[in-house]
Amino acid sequence: PANAWGLYDTHGNLWEWCQDWLGDYPENDVVDPQGPNEGQYRVLRGGSWVDDPEVCRSAFRVWSGPGHRSGGCGLRVCFCQE
Repeated sequence: PANAWGLYDTHGNLWEWCQDWLGDYPENDVVDPQGPNEGQYRVLRGGSWVDDPEVCRSAFRVWSGPGHRSGGCGLRVCFCQE
């Protein structure tokens, strides 16, 4: 089923590039943390088809330079209709 944003679960298919730059999260609990406004590395989430199951979840993140290319990385294309 779709989540609260109407998106379907794709965990474990490809590491998903995120808008977030890599940075420390706040110490307290937060919902949808954004990270810093700039940086050197972008965040990827969700795991890929070659990874162990424990990393195939949105809370697990890795990072790489914006120019990184791999058969295990991708992005989700969204269409917002208003």
